[in-house]
Amino acid sequence: MGKKTNITLIGMPASGKSSVGVVLAKRLGKKFVDTDIVIQEKYGKLLKELIEEHGDEGFREIEDEVNAGLDLENSIISPGGSVVYGEKAMRHLKEISVIIYLELSYTAIKSRLGDLRERGITLKEGQSLKDLYLERVPLYEKYADITVNEMKKTLAKTIDEICERLGEKPKKRRNFKSKRAPFAPKDKQGKDSSQKSRTAKNIREKNFKDKSIKDNNIKDKNFKDRFSKEKSDIANNNKAKTNNIQRKNIKKYFKKNEN
Repeated sequence: MGKKTNITLIGMPASGKSSVGVVLAKRLGKKFVDTDIVIQEKYGKLLKELIEEHGDEGFREIEDEVNAGLDLENSIISPGGSVVYGEKAMRHLKEISVIIYLELSYTAIKSRLGDLRERGITLKEGQSLKDLYLERVPLYEKYADITVNEMKKTLAKTIDEICERLGEKPKKRRNFKSKRAPFAPKDKQGKDSSQKSRTAKNIREKNFKDKSIKDNNIKDKNFKDRFSKEKSDIANNNKAKTNNIQRKNIKKYFKKNEN
């Protein structure tokens, strides 16, 4: 595969060229280029508008011209499914990239596709999707350096297979399932740090509990002292009132007797 730093993904519409291309670009540290977007940006129109304006053959000429003029390095290239009709484009892509055909059955393609015109799929008059599929598959196989069958494979497995076929090391997948915590390192006394942490936590909880009890006891004592003082003050006031009344009565008695 020499010095080629680009990878081109070919295949039918809905074969996953864009989704595979984006993830593959992240995996390999490359740029992702969707040539349909390149065409739309160059002409300032949607693909379906270009097809309506120039017809199927006219659009394929535009597609062939744009793809043949790509000047890219270290990129994942995702062209439209009809790119294989353009000899200039395919010759150029073969020169600058490794071509990978993402293979899917007709049934799988049909179940994934929606509105063909919205996707920019060009059909000849009287041609069915199956006719188009049978017409294109030999061209995909002809230009492919690598063929990856996607049937019954997840996106991750497809990416893994591509990387393996390219000679790239498969990326280790993260296991997010709960794992046992590794043994904590031991200190000089032989106690592990997790045990020390639990001990420190227990001491903090005990100190907090003791402080709460002490605070409550102080509050109770202060309340009792205040209550006792108030009770004593009331008693003293009552006693003073009683003494005053007694003195008044004595004065009245002596005054009466003097008269």
